[in-house]
This record gives sequence, structure tokens and C-alpha cells, in this order.
Amino acid sequence: MKATEFLRKEWPLFFSLLFFAGLMLLDYEKGFMANWTSLTSGPQSTLFVSAGFLTVITLAFLEGILGIDNATVLAIQVRHLKPEDTLKALTWGVWGAHLFRFIFLLAAGFILEQKWIMAIGAFYLVNLAADFFLNNFFQLLADLSVLIALAVVFYISQETVGTATVRVPVWIAFLLIGVFAIYRYLRERRRSLLHKNQTEEGITVARSHSKRFPLLSAIIAVEWTDILFSFDSIGAGVAMTRDFWVLFWGAFFGVTCLRLFAKSFVKLLDRFPQLEGAAMLAVLVVGVKMGFEAIQDTLKLHFFHIENWQTSLLVLAIFIGAFFVKTKTPHITEEKPE
Repeated sequence: MKATEFLRKEWPLFFSLLFFAGLMLLDYEKGFMANWTSLTSGPQSTLFVSAGFLTVITLAFLEGILGIDNATVLAIQVRHLKPEDTLKALTWGVWGAHLFRFIFLLAAGFILEQKWIMAIGAFYLVNLAADFFLNNFFQLLADLSVLIALAVVFYISQETVGTATVRVPVWIAFLLIGVFAIYRYLRERRRSLLHKNQTEEGITVARSHSKRFPLLSAIIAVEWTDILFSFDSIGAGVAMTRDFWVLFWGAFFGVTCLRLFAKSFVKLLDRFPQLEGAAMLAVLVVGVKMGFEAIQDTLKLHFFHIENWQTSLLVLAIFIGAFFVKTKTPHITEEKPE
């Protein structure tokens, strides 16, 4: 009975496992993936020898270590949902993560070379942490400081994107994001002034960015979080091997473990609320690392390189230290629809 219940709840994961396994076997017979990716695939894949399996295990373990912060942030993204919706958000969100990993690996070489994509991802993570630790005004200052620095870097590099006939400077994108940050600050300030006479107890947790579709919004948040946190893990994986299917299955099993880990973190956050602050501090560390590497590579500077294992140790130290920080469990209330 328990096995049947488990299959009923986790069928999207089993479906994705069967789907991609079938696709891999078809590629082994036909070798069509060679037309889509520059990575090794098809009959040439080392997945079908013992060394390939060992690499998959190594990559899955690496994904788990690099994703400790990811698991906690995923838990924060869905903790305000109903228990049944929490399971759905994590399951469907991670199923989408498997699909994204597949698409990402197809163009891994191109995406990892686009440092402006890493820079935008870095800003988002720093913004996520700033939103947790700072109020609206100081968050705006932090956002604008990061965006101006990135805009200056890409203005100096003169990097552009577009077609052969139309090229747009990358630095303009960071200015536009800055304009949006100012708009968001003014909007939130206006909302706070309208509600300044209303008192609230404890911490208010919004049900979702979309009050009409909270589950869909949570799934999108889970997807987006996984996309941003995948830069380090996939980048580290590509540095180890250029085999498409080895990289994919290493990421697949690693992400699946994170999915189960995130479910446990939902309960753990209720018992140790200080882990939420630790998670956001870890997010800040990853965001700063991504931004630093994007700036160095863009300007062709090589001061020093932050290894993935160094980041993992720091993140692990942050989480271990959080258990020794005493804090009062916050009273959490759900934000009611207006």
C-alpha cells in the first residue's frame, strides 16, 4: 500500500525517469543527439562503461553538496502552501528542473560563455538575499550598487547581443533592471504608506506572488530558483566530463535527491527558523561568487578563482553555525487575499 501511495504521489518523477531513459536508449541506437549538442553522446557515451557510472555517482554527490542552499531556498518558496500543494509544487517544479537540465546541457557551451547571463543570475540571488535582510530603501541601494557596477563592467567590455545586423549593448539591460528596481521600491513605499496604520503580529508570509494561482506561482519560483543555482553545478560538471548523458544523469539524480531533501527542510524550517536566515546568507554567497566570476571573465582579469568546493564548505559552515544560533520561533500568518 505504501509503495502504491508513493508511486501515486511521485509519478512525475518516475515518468521523467522513463522518458529520458527511453530517449537515451534511442540516441544510443540512432545517435541523433550529435546534431543538437557539441558534447559526446550516442554510442560514444562513456555512460555504458563502468567509468561512466562512477562519474554519474560523483556528479550526483557534487550536485547534492552544491545544492544544500538550493534545498533550503526551495523549502522557503513552498512552506506557505498547504501540505498537499507543497508536495505538488516540489514534484512538478523538480520535474521541470529535469527538463531544464536537459535543455541547458544541449547549449551548455554557449550559455556558460555568456557571462552577462551569469551576471543577471548573480544579481537576482543578491537581490533575493537583500530582500530578506534589508528594508525597502536599503535594498534599493544594494540593488542599484550591484546593477551600476555590472553596467560599468559590461560598458567597458563593450559586449553586445543580437543578430549579425542588430547588436544591442549588454550594459543597457542592467540599467533597465535598475529602472524596474526603482519602480518596485516606489510601489512598495506607496503600499506601506497606505497600510501604515494597520498592525500585524509576527511575520507575514505571502501565499504567493499570484494570489489567484498560488500553486502555479510556487512552481515557477521553484523552477527559477533551480535554474539560477544550476550554473555552479553544471559548470563544475562540464569541467569534469564532456559526456552529455553522464552529465544529465548526474544532475538528474542529484536534483531528485534535492527534491526529497527540500521536503524534509519544510519541517526542519518550522523547528529551526534561523535556517531561513542561513539559507539567504548562503544565497548571498553564491550570488557574490557568480557575480565575481562574471566580472573577472568579462574584463579578462584573474585575481583569484573561487573553487566550487570552497563555496560548498562555506555554505556548509553557515548551515552548521545556524543550529547554534538561538532565536525565537516566529509567529507565521498567511497573507489573506485582498
